[in-house]
Amino acid sequence: MKLKKNDQDTGFVLSITPYRESDAMVHFFGEKIGLVRFVLAGYYKPQSKQSRLGIEFSKVKLMFNYKENSLMRIQSGELLESYYDKREEYNWLVYMSLVSEILVKLYQNNQQSFWLSFIQSVYKRPTQNNLLLEVVKIIKESGITPVVDYCVVSGSQKISDFSIEHGGFVSKAYRKTNLNLEQLKQIRSLFKGDLTESMIEDKDAVILDLCIRYIEIHMDVKFNSWKLYYDV
Repeated sequence: MKLKKNDQDTGFVLSITPYRESDAMVHFFGEKIGLVRFVLAGYYKPQSKQSRLGIEFSKVKLMFNYKENSLMRIQSGELLESYYDKREEYNWLVYMSLVSEILVKLYQNNQQSFWLSFIQSVYKRPTQNNLLLEVVKIIKESGITPVVDYCVVSGSQKISDFSIEHGGFVSKAYRKTNLNLEQLKQIRSLFKGDLTESMIEDKDAVILDLCIRYIEIHMDVKFNSWKLYYDV
């Protein structure tokens, strides 16, 4: 998407951090521009008129002068959705923190449409099961889909466990987790595309945690927000 001076974009505020005196640095994911960083001038000043544009996990419309490969400043904007009614829900805050971390650490410019679909889906349906479906899509899109038809080590059809390190199902000789048969069936169906959100049974987010750790191992990243949540 070609942008020009005095352009605008609608998207999501992923994070905000201090930057030079009273200014802030905003990680923003826009429908047109993708993932960028903006300077939000005067954000930390008392009674700043820009404060509404720096609410983490909100939807905004931003106006800016586009400069390729340069740090841009937000000129003005509009808060479209603060998700105020969700902010007292601990799980929602964790999911949005995770979504922001995933985007910042995994985003590629040539996958802009994929990541736009990802963030729009999670914000529209911020449930554990929908997040799991989206995380599985990330694994597939990244080319690290696990083997779920046979033991990835021996080739045996007798499956007993899922190994993050080996990258798929393994037989009894390599079993290390407490995953049961139903959970193994769910994992296979997820990666075969046979499950809808309503069909997923993932008590205590065991499978979601497994998929997140799978991404961490095979893409060499760490998602601190999820670790803090799941280890509690």
